[in-house]
Amino acid sequence: MKNLRLLLLPFSWLYGCVIAIRNFIFDSGILKSASYPVPVISIGNLNTGGTGKTPHTEMLLHLLKDKKTVVVSRGYGRKSEGVIEVSNSANAEYVGDEPLQMKRKFPNSHFIVAEKRKEGIEYALKKYPDTEVILLDDAFQHRSVKPGLSVLLTQYDDLFTDDFVLPAGNLREFRSGANRADIIIVTKCPAHLTSEEKKKILIKISLKKHVFFSTLEYQPLISLEDHHKIEISSLKDYEILLITGIASAKKLQNFLSSQSKNFLSLEFGDHHSYCEKDFSVIRSKFNTFASEKKIIVVTEKDAVKLKNEKFEPHIKTLPFYCLPVAVNIIEDKEEFNLLLKKYVGKS
Repeated sequence: MKNLRLLLLPFSWLYGCVIAIRNFIFDSGILKSASYPVPVISIGNLNTGGTGKTPHTEMLLHLLKDKKTVVVSRGYGRKSEGVIEVSNSANAEYVGDEPLQMKRKFPNSHFIVAEKRKEGIEYALKKYPDTEVILLDDAFQHRSVKPGLSVLLTQYDDLFTDDFVLPAGNLREFRSGANRADIIIVTKCPAHLTSEEKKKILIKISLKKHVFFSTLEYQPLISLEDHHKIEISSLKDYEILLITGIASAKKLQNFLSSQSKNFLSLEFGDHHSYCEKDFSVIRSKFNTFASEKKIIVVTEKDAVKLKNEKFEPHIKTLPFYCLPVAVNIIEDKEEFNLLLKKYVGKS
């Protein structure tokens, strides 16, 4: 694998140079980045996924709950085009799984999907002129819009500093792209991150930026059928089959395997569109459990696709549970909140 990566490095260099030239064209003003009269906050990453953009966007929505917010995203994986507003009753295939997930959790915010974020913002400001904050989901490389505050995410066990540009690695551009960020958040950290570990990471990042560390906190599981809840502390009594269609399931797998008496995992690709054939595989694997106390656990992102009329017979006959997650900034939460609110207030 290492030798293959070395062979691909020339292609990575070529790809990185193309992106670097594009960035230079925007940085020098040859191509203009649009600015807007409302605060615009971008949340993104350098790599191709798995850093936790959606839960971090939800964290920002929670912190800005007293503001009239609009979230603009691409709606990755949707089977539609153009500018579309997301409603509670929308279909995940039409608007994208992550925007729909967030809309159902934050019904008072507006969610717009658009390939071109600029068009999405202009639609939102025209329809909702009282908008106070715009969040751009997964927009770090979307240079046609100039955010007032740029938040870059990088994963604790997969730092951008240790990676290479595509195709040898998973970075969308050279590591130097991190200089555009105002805030860097190291995500999916252990809950009890030591000061020594923090120092090592800060030395690796080596940028004069505000750097924070966050961890994922798992919430009580919720039944997709009747909203019955199972506390995390009770998982030790259950056999668990985890179903995922996300970019990186490793942390979740490790967590659930440590909590349950018997654990199996079934991984699909990121933004997977479920079909009847998948449920045959799921049932077969689930039936290998001997205990009566057994459940199927899915992510929030997968839950919005499974709670579909065509899958209702499966949801009624199999114990599907969603595992919500929340982001917690480790130790420096007040400083992070202050930076965010200072920018929004100033704007």
